[in-house]
Amino acid sequence: MLSSIVFFIVTISIVVVFHELGHYLAARLCGVHVERFSLGFGKVLLRRRDRRGTEWVVSALPLGGYVKPLAEPEAGVMASRGRGAMSEKSPWQRMLIFAAGPAFSLLLGILIYSAIYMAGNNVPQAILAAPDKGTPAQIAGIKKGDRVIGLDGRQVHSWTQFQQQLLEPMVLGQTVRLQLRDPNDRDREVTIALQSAPRDLEGVNLARLNGLDIDAPPPTAAQIIAGGAGEAAGIRQGDVIVQAGARTDLDARAFIEQIQNNAGQAVPLVVLRDGQRVTLNVTPRPIEGPDGAPQGKIGVALHSDYPMIFVRHGLVDSVGLATTRTFDTAWFSVKMLSKMVMGQVSWKNISGPVTIADYAGKSASLGLERFIEFIALITISIGVLNLIPIPGLDGGQMLFAFFEIVRGRPLPAFVQEKGLAFGYMLLLALMVLAFLNDVMRIAG
Repeated sequence: MLSSIVFFIVTISIVVVFHELGHYLAARLCGVHVERFSLGFGKVLLRRRDRRGTEWVVSALPLGGYVKPLAEPEAGVMASRGRGAMSEKSPWQRMLIFAAGPAFSLLLGILIYSAIYMAGNNVPQAILAAPDKGTPAQIAGIKKGDRVIGLDGRQVHSWTQFQQQLLEPMVLGQTVRLQLRDPNDRDREVTIALQSAPRDLEGVNLARLNGLDIDAPPPTAAQIIAGGAGEAAGIRQGDVIVQAGARTDLDARAFIEQIQNNAGQAVPLVVLRDGQRVTLNVTPRPIEGPDGAPQGKIGVALHSDYPMIFVRHGLVDSVGLATTRTFDTAWFSVKMLSKMVMGQVSWKNISGPVTIADYAGKSASLGLERFIEFIALITISIGVLNLIPIPGLDGGQMLFAFFEIVRGRPLPAFVQEKGLAFGYMLLLALMVLAFLNDVMRIAG
């Protein structure tokens, strides 16, 4: 829990600083004096004033931050370069200042993804498992061992990239074309009509729902816990488990299910050890599961040796791929928000700080790259959220400036006040909903 909080603070700090830096630089560009740049809210813990008179502070509550530009001209002080007020600037300039925050949030996403693509990494190949009967993949003719090399004409290099490109079509229930290469290096193309996703996406594996699972190899015993049922049965580190009971189509998930469902009952195993088949019997020890029913455990940590491929891109390709991925993610977020408004997707999918902290900790536990990708996802989400034309958000302030451009004069003060009051009430309601969703997830 503590590590999740730490990684949450790191995530929010990076995302907020970059977002507010956009506002700060745009204000400077337009000659607006920035009174304060704060990381966090509440009581000031650290402060420093620069030569331009901007106060840089770190505050006690690390749940965001803000830039405070000079709102009105300073009384009795002649305006000078860099000491102007927001009220003195044109609506175009104010729109630029408010738009710069979301723009920098998206820019951070592009920078992170570009760095990841240029660094390169080992990733599983996009090789498909045999689809379950009746799934869209099985109906389309997908076979075990088919490798995805393209989706709708866009090249696919890895399983990770395939999942990224497939996410939006799966959520929206679209039809896609997959370019495949079978184990004999013969290419073909299939068309898959993906199922519409359920309204509540919590805990739903959309790829599995459509029969598009990765072809997982048999699990290997990575670690044997001393005193466990696995050690008692004679399982050794490095054993490849190829059969459990009558099941020979094993991957890690299927093996875990077999063990969990046979608490207290002997399960015959066949393992490969130094190229030889060895027969064992293991009796899973019962423990209480999440629903109160007994589940079997044997005290063996597993891993799977997926066929891997090293993928790295050059600078130009990386920036292009990163830009496409960032704006695809942003546009997907917009579509999801619109579906929530129309009632096609459940509001339960909105997450609050507790869930974000949980995901921050989990992504960090998977390695630095996963954690950095999580930061990219959060910064893109923040950028999109702030562009929503709700008074109180950057998008709402941009909307006020747009109306001023159209009318030739600002909206009446009472209209702006009522709009801000409505916007803050709506934001408060969304925050409450997000916290309630977090509580419901924790409660199971």
